[in-house]
Amino acid sequence: MPMLFNSYEFIFIFLPIVLAGFFFLKPRYRMGFLIVSSIVFYVQWSLVHLIILLSSISINYAFSLSLVNNRYKQFLLVLAIIGNLLPLIYFKYSLFLHLSTESLMLPLAISFYTFQQIAFLVDVYKMKVTPASFKTYLFFVMFFPQLIAGPIVHYRQIIGQVQQGAYENIRWIYIQAGIILFAIGLFKKVVLADQFFPIVDMAFTHLDTLSTFEAWVGIFAYSLGIYFDFSGYTDMAIGLGLLFGFKLPINFNSPYKAVNIVDFWRRWHITLSDFLKEYIYIPLGGNRRGEYREIFNLIITMTLAGIWHGSGWTFILWGLLHGILLAMVHLKNRYCNHCYVPKVLSIVITFMTVSLLWVIFRSHSMDEAWVYYMALFSISSMNIVDPNMYLVVLSMAIVWFLPNSIEFTKYQEKMKPFGWHYALVSALLVFIALKMMADAPAQTFVYFNF
Repeated sequence: MPMLFNSYEFIFIFLPIVLAGFFFLKPRYRMGFLIVSSIVFYVQWSLVHLIILLSSISINYAFSLSLVNNRYKQFLLVLAIIGNLLPLIYFKYSLFLHLSTESLMLPLAISFYTFQQIAFLVDVYKMKVTPASFKTYLFFVMFFPQLIAGPIVHYRQIIGQVQQGAYENIRWIYIQAGIILFAIGLFKKVVLADQFFPIVDMAFTHLDTLSTFEAWVGIFAYSLGIYFDFSGYTDMAIGLGLLFGFKLPINFNSPYKAVNIVDFWRRWHITLSDFLKEYIYIPLGGNRRGEYREIFNLIITMTLAGIWHGSGWTFILWGLLHGILLAMVHLKNRYCNHCYVPKVLSIVITFMTVSLLWVIFRSHSMDEAWVYYMALFSISSMNIVDPNMYLVVLSMAIVWFLPNSIEFTKYQEKMKPFGWHYALVSALLVFIALKMMADAPAQTFVYFNF
């Protein structure tokens, strides 16, 4: 059966066994042990998908070696990128492109490991990194905390830590922070995110009777649900990485505290935003070729971001609109930088804008999105009786007024020993999450579908 971070099987069987093996083995055996553990973790989902993943890793490693000191390396890089994108296009977009009559089962994490390996090949081409052994590359891609849904890591971020002896010198401070982050992420997923999605599903499946108030509660529930779901996964991934001595990159930094859409994308899915900027926006010319070209590059980049998230016109439109809004903010900063908007108002406007765009992202079709928007702004059907609004309001308070997990653990700074109150909070969060997990089967993470 599938292995989820938020399952009893993972928390009480897989993770303790892997941690015990990791700590008791001599350092020189730990990388190999983590590779085998990651294979066991992934194969629980699908043997066929594991074969696809291992094939992708082998082919990309071969390409990386061929890029070193090769006079035809530009051609080889293009060939390698196309080779990476073709399986992604086949599995993810066959139905949308009318290449298949039915939707294909998407190999788990293919969007993430495809981008991760493309970034690696480009870095090799630019001579930013040099391929090491196949074993090292295998570990870079397959390290199970970040394998399924990111964060998207760069080769130098992980292998640089390997070279510094990350898994050789066990740091108690990392273990403490890892446990705390895992506890926070588990709480976000089980106690918060999983409570929101039934509200969202109810709203989108009863559009014909949906009141305006219920529609707003539904879309705020989706905004909060997808945030707590993906940021919860990232917290758990970073926490797991720390347990094995590795610091994974930050992927979320209070995105709903953003003051505009540019700021939002600097805080939401940060590693994807960095990838899009470094490997798409800048190669297209960035802001170096005039204002009109900058606007074009922003719109193209974000449209591709929408396509990365899923196949369908809704994802394309969602990405396109984000690109247009990014361009508008850049123009505003250029021509009206002195225009003052109170920070609180800017945050509210940005949150409302992002939430309204989530309608398109969540909808299965443009028609469904249109009907939902009609419900949102049809004041004739106003009904302010909805018990779910209390959960929404409480969660908004958590998002806006409490420190995020990175701030709470001082992950960006030099971490210091944690006091007893950290242990108490972590234990309480895990206890509540485990109690709720006992009443319902583990739910998959939203970004597994992307």
